[in-house]
Amino acid sequence: MRSINVGGYPIQIMQDDQYIALLFEQNTWFHVIYMNRDHPKDLEPTWFGHSVGHWDGDALVVDTIGFNGRTRLDTLGHPHSDQLHLIERYTMTDAQHIAYEMTIDDPKTYTKPWKNTRVFTRMKPGEELIEYSCEENNSDLTNGHIK
Repeated sequence: MRSINVGGYPIQIMQDDQYIALLFEQNTWFHVIYMNRDHPKDLEPTWFGHSVGHWDGDALVVDTIGFNGRTRLDTLGHPHSDQLHLIERYTMTDAQHIAYEMTIDDPKTYTKPWKNTRVFTRMKPGEELIEYSCEENNSDLTNGHIK
């Protein structure tokens, strides 16, 4: 979710019959959505949680649970707990745009569920994700402190 809420970095969506994968240019993150199935009973908490998806007409609905509670919702630092339940809807509004809506439901952190919406614009033809590395100003690396 933080990867969606950080503006300016592209996302590539890849899909087949069983999975949808979101590839994030920022930090070279990725997230897999398991299509048309239930969450496992004994989830091991993870940074991105466990996502299952289904189509509701033209909208992709993604249900995510199983967060470890150690991340933030956005770059402003809005917290969440390990009880976060995230529901996302992706709807193509035309050939160039996807309407995105997320609902945050975390009874340990917030008094009631809340939503955030935004619109994604398709990358121009020929544009692709590029390598992301945050090492250019890493003085420990360039000064030999990290081997």
